[in-house]
Amino acid sequence: MLSAKYNRFTKEKEKVMSTVKEKELKRGNQKEKKNLKQLFLWSPSLDTGMAALSQIIIMALAFLGLKVFGNTILNPILFGLMGTLVVCVIFPLYWMVVRRGKGIGTLGITRKYYSISLLVGFLLGVFVFWGYYRSFGLSVAIISALIMGIYSLWEVIFVYGWLQLRFEKAFGIIPAIFLAGLCFALYHLGYGWYDIPGFIQLFVVGIVMGIIFRITKNILILWPFLWPIACLRGFKMGGFSPGWNEAGFSAILLVLMFVSIFIFYRIQIRRKSS
Repeated sequence: MLSAKYNRFTKEKEKVMSTVKEKELKRGNQKEKKNLKQLFLWSPSLDTGMAALSQIIIMALAFLGLKVFGNTILNPILFGLMGTLVVCVIFPLYWMVVRRGKGIGTLGITRKYYSISLLVGFLLGVFVFWGYYRSFGLSVAIISALIMGIYSLWEVIFVYGWLQLRFEKAFGIIPAIFLAGLCFALYHLGYGWYDIPGFIQLFVVGIVMGIIFRITKNILILWPFLWPIACLRGFKMGGFSPGWNEAGFSAILLVLMFVSIFIFYRIQIRRKSS
């Protein structure tokens, strides 16, 4: 009788263990599928379309402002004011905060992981600056170029906070990084500075920056340290030497970007409190 009870107990124990193992295996498979789904997926939405549309518009404005009307008053209006400020900063903020009812954090403008983002960005910025210094040295002209690099906050918000994160929701992490790099390289064609090898270099740089951004999904990992320093090398690569007029106008646009971010942040706060 004891032997029969023991056998029954053993069978019940084996059954329970088998069930536990099956559940663990099922959870493991689900986790693997979830991870794979994060890497690659197909779920385009209206956000995806808006991101693609804004990319087409900034490409057109870059071509018109920098190539067609490069030496006229329309240059800063088309590309600077309408392009970098309205299309690349204000429109993404408006779309995500007002139309979608979400926060500016969906554009990578967040306090989450801010300390590690700043630390990594600073260390990478020092590394890139050392390479720049060894290649080109230092001069007074670097000040105006650095101001324009800081103004390029619009690129970080647009390419990574807006495009990459929208593409990630639609296509997964890996396609989003490659698409962000491609978009970054494409609108530079309107600058008229780069040939095919230059385009390929920009594409690779865009991908590398996308990988770095994806570590924390916080724009502070790229700006204000790494991206402006990388812009210095980009200006050299494109043969562009920013003057004080360009730097001054860029500083004004940068202030307007901060004002825009603050306004939409206040809209976000008011919506939460109401």
